[in-house]
Amino acid sequence: MLLTLPIRGYESTIMIHLLRNMQFDILHRPSYAALKCLMSAGEEIRTESGAMLAMDETAAIEGKMEGGLWKAVKRTVLTSESFFVTKITATKGDTEVYLAPRATGDVEQMDLKGEEYIVQGGSFLACEAGIETDAKFTGFKGFVSGEGIFMIKARGTGAMFVSSFGGIIKKELKAGERFIVDNGHIVAFPSSLTYEIAQAGKGLWSMVSTGEGLVTVFTGPGTILLQTRNLRTFAEELNPFLRTRERSQGSGMLGNVFGG
Repeated sequence: MLLTLPIRGYESTIMIHLLRNMQFDILHRPSYAALKCLMSAGEEIRTESGAMLAMDETAAIEGKMEGGLWKAVKRTVLTSESFFVTKITATKGDTEVYLAPRATGDVEQMDLKGEEYIVQGGSFLACEAGIETDAKFTGFKGFVSGEGIFMIKARGTGAMFVSSFGGIIKKELKAGERFIVDNGHIVAFPSSLTYEIAQAGKGLWSMVSTGEGLVTVFTGPGTILLQTRNLRTFAEELNPFLRTRERSQGSGMLGNVFGG
């Protein structure tokens, strides 16, 4: 922007650069949320593969292995995220980009200032360039739960967006307060939050009779983001009515690599 200011009887043209952060707007929440990004030239946003809903024709989009081959493999095999992370870059001002999660539900913005968060595999939607992501192991007990075994660790500075199946509940824990969450309903929580994997009840009969498996026991202080629906149990309800699943990009390894 150019401003012309008078200085001691003559005019001097002063160039003022206004730095504007990327602007975000979450649309149609909570059931069918989508993320609108308004980007300045040179700004970029990293998204889960397949999340791009629409964008200006001037935006540049490319797929890349986030953090190299090993991190990309961990993302695919361990967290159900895709092999590639999509990077969208604005080549001009006021570039519009629309992103949407795969599941029906809400989107939440989280502003990280050097913190580290743990995000349930499948809930990561997008983040600014100042945030790094990697896979994180949540404990050997998670193997028998069938859900929440590996999550995504996100750390850095900038905006990060997570999605849910259903609505999002924010549960704030006081120091020393303990709270039990079904593994399939976790969206995200700060890594500073102490947690452990445990049984929902006492003994095998309790697990069978209540229909609950393993849970995560959190100890505050900190805020947990929860989703009101469990995608795994929903899929199990639909399973008797569905034919064999086929990925849009193909079955087997290629389907896992490219997402779909």
